[in-house]
This record gives sequence, structure tokens and C-alpha cells, in this order.
Amino acid sequence: MQLNRFLVLAIVLFISGCSSPKSFELKGVQSFKIEKMSLKENIINAQLNCYNPNGFDLELKKMDCDIYVNDQKLTHYLLETPINIPSSANFILPAKLQIGLNSILNHSVDLMFNKPFKIMVVGNATVSKGFFTKTIPINYTTTKTFNLKESVVRDLLKTVQGQLK
Repeated sequence: MQLNRFLVLAIVLFISGCSSPKSFELKGVQSFKIEKMSLKENIINAQLNCYNPNGFDLELKKMDCDIYVNDQKLTHYLLETPINIPSSANFILPAKLQIGLNSILNHSVDLMFNKPFKIMVVGNATVSKGFFTKTIPINYTTTKTFNLKESVVRDLLKTVQGQLK
């Protein structure tokens, strides 16, 4: 009788300990750099600041998302490099994004006049914990305003300072 109670308690503890992982949270873009600009191909490298709300470490196996700006698809993001994600902590995801010139031109006027952009990231992430693998949804929405004037002046000052050294 006592063995049955112990067995039931062990099964209940095991099932509750194997809770399903929560989706990690995208906090924003930590940095981005234009790698290549041309009429055919534009490549931007970014670092996405994220948070793992789970009380356990995870391994990100794959992330497959679409990125929208003002409800228009901007680009697709695919990450297939395994990344260890610490428990209850912030972490950085690298992003290499290819953006078509027409997508940039569609938003250039709003960018020049510092209008806010609605940015959405929608897709899935495949994470694992030990032997268990699960696909979790990613659904992040924010509104950002990019100050183009400040960015241009800052880059110009860095260039001038680099040439003076």
C-alpha cells in the first residue's frame, strides 16, 4: 500500500516537473548594422534581445519567423544554429536579414519623418530540454520610432573621428 502511494507521488512529481516550456519573449533590437546596401540585395545584421521566462535552461534548435512592418511583410528570419538559453535570463539572438529594396522604399518616407513603425515577429521556435523537443509560437509586436537624423549624425561623427586618429 505504501509503495503504491510512493509510486503515484513519484509519477505526479515527474509529470509536473516536465512542464511545457513557455515562449521566450523578444524584448527588442539591441543593435543592428548594415552589412550591404545595393539595388539588388540589402543585408542587415542585428542582435535581438530576448528573455527566457522558464525556470530551466533550453536549447534553441531552430527559429522560423516572418517580420512585418506596418502589417506588410518585410523579410523572413531563419535561424538554424543551436543556441543555449539560460533559465530566467536575458540572451541575445543573432539575426542576418535580407531585405528587398522595394520594402525599404515603401517605408522610407515614414522613416524620414520619424513616424512610428508597428513591428511584428510571427513564427515558431523549436526548443529542447534534454530528450524533449517542442515547437513553441513566437508572437511579438511593438511600436518603434527611428530617429534617422540622430543616426546619420552619429555615424558621420564616428567616421570623422576615425579619420582623425
